[in-house]
Amino acid sequence: MNCHPSYRSLLLLPALLSCHLLIAQLPVDREPHHKVIFGNSYLRLLEGTIPVIDTTAAHLHAANSVVVFLSHSTFGIQIAGEKPVIATVNPGDLKYVAYGDKPVTHIVWNQTPPVFHFFVAELSKRPPAKDSCPILSQPGATLQWQQKSVTAYYLDIPDSQPYSLPPSGCARLLIDIAGTISTGSRSLQPDNYVFFPPQSKIEIKGNARCVLLEIK
Repeated sequence: MNCHPSYRSLLLLPALLSCHLLIAQLPVDREPHHKVIFGNSYLRLLEGTIPVIDTTAAHLHAANSVVVFLSHSTFGIQIAGEKPVIATVNPGDLKYVAYGDKPVTHIVWNQTPPVFHFFVAELSKRPPAKDSCPILSQPGATLQWQQKSVTAYYLDIPDSQPYSLPPSGCARLLIDIAGTISTGSRSLQPDNYVFFPPQSKIEIKGNARCVLLEIK
């Protein structure tokens, strides 16, 4: 069987996946379309880029993760032994996936221009922590969901005045989705990120929509 890595048609996907699985399965950090761009004791952040009409190798996810989509894309995903799923996402869409509770091997392909771009924030296994991260209730912060080890928000930051986040017992990952902001000495453009350790006081200036992850 010719194991060509590119996506051809939905009709070829079962054979394609079987072909990929004949090759040694890769942990996600060794799959060529994924790159580790940051890591510490709280998380490991991978950047995914898949050109149009391209397919990843079969790869293994084994850590509970948050996926943050950075492009408007229609993509396919197929877990070994299951039917393919097609989805369309927009910049800023995000979801929690419990890969650490149930590891998954899959392939992913991009069906539409431009490059399919996303982050995967893998959450480190840490001792249970006290709930020291009260839900943000300030203007501009919109709670999306809350899991045992991570809480996700959208932050809509106005240009009229500096925007402050109070110190928290959680670490925070801020991802710029649209607009330009600065925090401390760092300027963020779309698809950029910054990590803040617990108890950081955060001052943000600019006009942007961001994703904020609070990680216990």
